[in-house]
Amino acid sequence: MTKINDRAGQINASFIAAAETIRIQRKRAFEDQLWHSKQKKQPNPFSQQAIWAEYPTYKRLLEQRAKNQVAEHVVRGIASLLECPTHERNHLLRSAGYAEDPDILSGAALDAQIAQYQNLLDILVYPAFLVNQVWDLLAINQPMVHVFQQFLGLRFENIPEQHRNILHFMFDPVNYSARKLLNKGGLQWDRVARSYVYSFQQANRTCQFESWYQEKITSLMQLPDFERIWQSIDPTIKAHDMLSQIQTDNLVYGLRTIYISESDSYTYPRIHAYVDATGTKPEHG
Repeated sequence: MTKINDRAGQINASFIAAAETIRIQRKRAFEDQLWHSKQKKQPNPFSQQAIWAEYPTYKRLLEQRAKNQVAEHVVRGIASLLECPTHERNHLLRSAGYAEDPDILSGAALDAQIAQYQNLLDILVYPAFLVNQVWDLLAINQPMVHVFQQFLGLRFENIPEQHRNILHFMFDPVNYSARKLLNKGGLQWDRVARSYVYSFQQANRTCQFESWYQEKITSLMQLPDFERIWQSIDPTIKAHDMLSQIQTDNLVYGLRTIYISESDSYTYPRIHAYVDATGTKPEHG
C-alpha cells in the first residue's frame, strides 16, 4: 500500500507542478490584460481559489494531502478551466500518467493526408467534398460541381475561399441560398441550422481553446443569427436526439450523408458524401 501511495504522490506532484506552471501564466496574462485595458480589478478566474472552487481536489493536491492518483476527468476539467489548447492538455495528461489526445494534423502531415483523400474523392461516383476540422471545404469532386450549380446556382471555383465553409453557406443569406432551399424543402431553417451548429461544437469540443478554432468562430459570428443560435445550444442535450434530427432532415430530400475517414487517429480531414436513402447516388441535372 505504501508503494502505491508513494507512486500516486509522485504522479500528483508531477501533475500539480505542470498545472501550476500553466495556471500562473494564465493568471499573469489576465492581470496584464486588465492593466493594459485600464479595467477595474476583477476576480481572477485563474487564481488557486477559483480552480479549487470547481475542483476541491486541487487544494488537496497543492497541500499534498491527496491519497489517490488524480482522476483523468479531473485533469481534463482543470485543463478546461485553464483554457488549455491540445498541446497543454496533453502535457497535463502525460504528467498525470494518462494517454494523450491525438493532436490536430498540420503542416506536411496534413498536406499528405489531403493529397491521399483527393485521390479517393476523384474516384467517387456520388457527390462528395473534403473538409477540415472547422468544416472548410478543401476540395469537391465532379458530381458535387453539378450539385453546387443546381442547388446554389454557383460555380465552386467562383466562391471566395473564405466563404468555402459549411456553416458559412448555412448562415450567409446574401451570397448563398441555404435558407430558401431548406424552406422550399419543407424544413425549418432555424432547426436545421441549430443541428449543424451542435454537430460542429461536438466535433471541436476538445479544440475550443485553439487559436485557429477561435478565429473561425469570430469570423462566423459576423453572420446573421449565428451568435444567437450558437448561444442557444444546450450542451447537455443528448447527442442521439440531435443527430437523429439531422438524419431525419436529410431524408426529407431523399439523401443520406456518409463520412469517409481513412485514419484511426484523426477524424479530420474527412470526406462527406451524399447518397440517396437506398444507397445509390442522387440524380443531378
